[in-house]
Amino acid sequence: MRKGSSDLEFRGTKASVNIDLDGSGKVSLSSGSAFLDHMLAAFSGTSRVDLEAKAEGSSYQIVVVIGRAIGLAISDALGDHSGIRRYGAAVVPMDESLAEVALDFSGRPYLVFCGEFGGSRIGDLETQDIKAFMESLADGARLTLHTRFYGENDHHKAESIFKALGFAVRDALRKEGTGVPSTKGVI
Repeated sequence: MRKGSSDLEFRGTKASVNIDLDGSGKVSLSSGSAFLDHMLAAFSGTSRVDLEAKAEGSSYQIVVVIGRAIGLAISDALGDHSGIRRYGAAVVPMDESLAEVALDFSGRPYLVFCGEFGGSRIGDLETQDIKAFMESLADGARLTLHTRFYGENDHHKAESIFKALGFAVRDALRKEGTGVPSTKGVI
């Protein structure tokens, strides 16, 4: 079973995450942001990762702390990365919006985030926090993450990003063999 967990605290903001990489997309979410919970449910549904995430604290710090905690839980569940495909990519349209995500569980965290939101908020979430979440996730999971998106409706752009992320994670975490997927033998 590929299960992981993470408890993280930073500047008074706490997050607790449990993850099952071989789940069915079940969620139990309480981030303090209804929109972030909606996006995490979209990610979980497309990745088929079971995700329990709870956070409390300041709204900006929650996004960063919960992103890193989810990444750390994924890393915990992966162990030495044996048997995974390692690379994943997905393109997801949502009405007029489109997101492309490509990633590599390389052990080298890096984020490329190309696209813009038209407004400063989507519901109760600052649009700039979406990039901060992705950066924290990449850092915690030690993955290289490329995200490109466009569209007109900010909600549609964000949802297509999180769904594409889910499909790409599902692709990358697919079991293929038994060894560590690296020419160096270690990630």
